Amino acid sequence: MDDSELRAFVRTWFGEVWGQGRLDLLDTLVADTYVRHSASGNVVVGREQAKKDLAQYMRVLHRPDTVIDDQVVQGDRVWTRATSRGVNLETGEPSVASWLIVQRLQDGRLVESWSATLYGVDWT
Repeated sequence: MDDSELRAFVRTWFGEVWGQGRLDLLDTLVADTYVRHSASGNVVVGREQAKKDLAQYMRVLHRPDTVIDDQVVQGDRVWTRATSRGVNLETGEPSVASWLIVQRLQDGRLVESWSATLYGVDWT
């Protein structure tokens, strides 16, 4: 994938998957096995589990509008700093999250990510 395709992947990830709740897109965006590194640890999940996990996360940050604040593409990885604003379905209150995320793609699909998601933090 070239730089523009990798950047387009991230726009789809934040705009359609997160922003519109399109978990069905994970069928084409995520590899059969996906490795996620986060503050919760390192987890290897299948595509269906990734959908379940995202659905749960989307309760705290529902249908957000995300702005890409900074982005760098290097090889098969996209480094993104982003800010998302949505609604926390648990409380009904506005929700904001700042992201530092590195996504590694192979054959057009997400195979691994490293993320620091800071809820309640607005770096803009």
